[in-house]
Amino acid sequence: MKKSLKSFVIVGMVLTGLAGCSLLKPEFVSAREARIMENSLKETVNNITRDANTPEEKMEKIFYFVRDQIPFDFLDNSLMSAEEVLATGRGSCMHKAVLLAEMAKEIGIPARLHFMWVTKEALRDLLHPMSYFFWANPFLHTYPEVKLDGKWVPMEATFDRELHEILLKKGLNFARYPERRDISIQFSKSGVIGAQQLTAVKGKEPIYADDLTPLREMIESLPWFKKRMHPWALRRSSGWLNQEVRKP
Repeated sequence: MKKSLKSFVIVGMVLTGLAGCSLLKPEFVSAREARIMENSLKETVNNITRDANTPEEKMEKIFYFVRDQIPFDFLDNSLMSAEEVLATGRGSCMHKAVLLAEMAKEIGIPARLHFMWVTKEALRDLLHPMSYFFWANPFLHTYPEVKLDGKWVPMEATFDRELHEILLKKGLNFARYPERRDISIQFSKSGVIGAQQLTAVKGKEPIYADDLTPLREMIESLPWFKKRMHPWALRRSSGWLNQEVRKP
């Protein structure tokens, strides 16, 4: 009996890492709640950009808000709206990408989502060790692009400043490699390239979209058992990230 239970637990842990994305967790949002969240997003953008004049200045304000006021964390619901991300107050690449893109659109700056394949090295030290061991390789990474001065530029705000500095201090994730330690997370109208982009898989074509449809389609194509097990791995990784990695 004990042997069977142990085998079941091991199989369960293996299944948690087989999928490279998190899942849609069905939650009903009433029309009233949706209106409140929408107003909150507009009000937040207005407050953030109140003292800015040019599109670049407004974009800079939005970038730093998403970068630092929405700390990087793992959530078991990937397909959240910008309003839901704002209300949650934290998130990983796809959450922060959606929020930044929608905020940019609020001030009239064209924005889109860029999906790219990266190796699991992008999440090394951030995921719980067991989740990392079984994580899909490669997996789909998401970041926003905005149009400034007539050009599409990356505006990735995935890692908040606190986490970025912790990783540098501890020599974790991108900071394991000397040539990556000088990556900048400061705003630039020519674009901001995130650390995760440095692990891009060569030969994989990028996908551009206005929403998370590519991610949704990927999730829907997963076998049911992968959908059921993966959120547990993300919740465990959230605990690892906040209790171990962020700990001084």
